[in-house]
Amino acid sequence: MATDLLNVPENPAKGFNKHAGTSVLYYRKKTGYELFLAVNTLAFSAATTTIYHLLLDSPYQTEVMLCIGSTNFAYGAAVAAVHPPKPFKWGLISVAVFLPYILRLFSNFIKRYK
Repeated sequence: MATDLLNVPENPAKGFNKHAGTSVLYYRKKTGYELFLAVNTLAFSAATTTIYHLLLDSPYQTEVMLCIGSTNFAYGAAVAAVHPPKPFKWGLISVAVFLPYILRLFSNFIKRYK
């Protein structure tokens, strides 16, 4: 039994002869992958927006902005790194990144001039 666990197959499994380091979900369900990526990006952006607004008047506001910007850049780089080498639709991802920030600005604008 132990030797069965240590045997490495010589041929890759069927359907996985793709580029190493890319998303398996993309090759199985392209629409599901794009939806997952958009919703995940929206949740990530909403979380960073919440952190920013919780620490808005703190003495470390500049550091928080720098960290949030760096984290957003790193998230975008990670998404680009695991995406297969095919044309990528950045439009949906851009909307998902900026939507929480735009909604927060709109909400603040409404509160200020109400």
